[in-house]
Amino acid sequence: MSRLSRMGNADPTSPSRLARPLAGAGSLWIACAVATALASELGRPSGIDLIHPTFSELIFTTLGARLVGISMVMLSFASICIIFALIDCQAPTGRPGRMLIGVWSVALVVAAIFPPTPVGTPPVWYDTLHRYAALVGFVCLPLAGIRLASRFQTHARWCRTATAIRACSTASLLGIAAFVSTFVPIGQPVWLVGARQYSGITERLPLASNIALLATLAAAVFSASRRRQPASMRE
Repeated sequence: MSRLSRMGNADPTSPSRLARPLAGAGSLWIACAVATALASELGRPSGIDLIHPTFSELIFTTLGARLVGISMVMLSFASICIIFALIDCQAPTGRPGRMLIGVWSVALVVAAIFPPTPVGTPPVWYDTLHRYAALVGFVCLPLAGIRLASRFQTHARWCRTATAIRACSTASLLGIAAFVSTFVPIGQPVWLVGARQYSGITERLPLASNIALLATLAAAVFSASRRRQPASMRE
């Protein structure tokens, strides 16, 4: 039998070699990012406050100045690992979905490099860049999740995670809408609209949803790559 014939008869469902290691690396980066973020929260001199200050504003604390940007970059690395894990596992992501996750990853790095200015001070260019980069990233990842969920639900190997991915994405979009509403410049706050004192909790909700979304995608890679292996390899 010729080499071309052997290639033509190759099993298209043969197990990938890099998907699980990449998903594992992504999961490890997620764990490191969460641990670093928690250390930043615990390092506040006045104690933990998840309601009022945003996560980015922790850079104005001694410990947060060192760790906030690092946690963002770690989460970016996690996202990149998960993108390549999905590609290697032949997940039905589609180019737009991958690009949206890529934009989220780049936006995290930009937001980490260019910090915000303290609340109440006039904004400068790097503060504006930080805010818009963070907003773009926060919108792109859940949009990617919604697109992936719609594609996953039509594939047997991936449909089990479609509901969880859609739930995380929807929660993230609702959270970012609430977060943005707290910055609306009105004289008297109406519920969350203009309620700047709740920016912290409304930011952390979509952030937690995004982390859950990435973790769900990593778990989906593990599950799909395990199901595609021949029975003899699983024993």
